Amino acid sequence: MKPIIGIIGRPEITNEDDKVITLNEKVRQAIIKKGGIPLLIVPNQDIDYLSFSPHSVRKLTDEEKEELYSLVNICNGLLIPGGSRWYQYDEVIYNYALEKNMPTLSICAGMQMMCRIENEKENVTEYTNKEIENTTDHFKTNVKYAHKVNIVDNTKLKDIIKEETISVNSRHRYHVQVLRNLNVSAYSEDGLIEAVEYPSKDFVIGVQWHPETMLDYDEYANKIFDEFIKKAQKFDKSI
Repeated sequence: MKPIIGIIGRPEITNEDDKVITLNEKVRQAIIKKGGIPLLIVPNQDIDYLSFSPHSVRKLTDEEKEELYSLVNICNGLLIPGGSRWYQYDEVIYNYALEKNMPTLSICAGMQMMCRIENEKENVTEYTNKEIENTTDHFKTNVKYAHKVNIVDNTKLKDIIKEETISVNSRHRYHVQVLRNLNVSAYSEDGLIEAVEYPSKDFVIGVQWHPETMLDYDEYANKIFDEFIKKAQKFDKSI
């Protein structure tokens, strides 16, 4: 059977000012192209999320957390997509998948969320994400290749990519500046953290770029998704 990939939904507003929970179409298609079954995981609180900042939303109850766990238990892998912000439900889902050693691919803001969570576990007080001030433009929409990244030796990402340097797209205005519990697996050419991974897990990788939008033209984006789906195929949901 094809692996089921849980994808965390994001609150957004449409052009008609309708509030929706979204699944990015490129993410959905990427999972299908690579042989997975996409499953949207939506938040389960009766809350208008866009009316609150993430920190002002009431905390999930134990029952609500258990409901989210039951959805994650259906999955063979987890994809944490990009976006402008995340909520407690994102973090609860990530932490539960991490405990299960579930293959997890985090993209852009999803990677930044991973780093923030791990920093908070270590009581790091510095602000994790900082607005980019470097000379390289990291916010370029509709550009196939925005800049290069250097892959770090002896990392899971290097084992997948098998190259020293690759070119990536980029559309983020903030970057990770403080890191705990995770290893850096790639830097941009101007020195920003571009990929991280959990050293003790089989496949928990975050990338700052958007490989889901590069599958039609980039072999390395395909390698990342191929490995993610392969790991998910082998994941034992009974753990």
